Amino acid sequence: MPSHKRPTNPQSVAAARTARLRYKTLSRLEAVLHLMVERYGSRTTLGEALAVAVTMARLCRVDRVTLAEIADATGLRKQNISRWAQKRMGQSIEFKSNEDDRRIKEIVLIDPGQGQEYVEAVARTLGIDTRDR
Repeated sequence: MPSHKRPTNPQSVAAARTARLRYKTLSRLEAVLHLMVERYGSRTTLGEALAVAVTMARLCRVDRVTLAEIADATGLRKQNISRWAQKRMGQSIEFKSNEDDRRIKEIVLIDPGQGQEYVEAVARTLGIDTRDR
């Protein structure tokens, strides 16, 4: 049976610390990705999942967000954001035309409680206290 002694030389200590950090980080990432696949299905792209997270995070702070703002925040093309939003329409978001410029489409939240269980599961996975609301 191998011995599990703690390393004593500086290089070994640093390597062990790096390995623990890598394992902890990748394990949490794996857990979050499992939650995402469970929530959105295995055919959802990472870009779509990023668009969902960015949109919903922004809508926690403001009433409306434009497709252009989501595109800028994610680095994805506006056409892709629009396609994603069209698929999600009516589930928890809807489009509204900007009052000043009708060409600008804004996303608004219609059901703030939608997906709360998912958000709390991700928070727990990331070690965020879900009691602090």
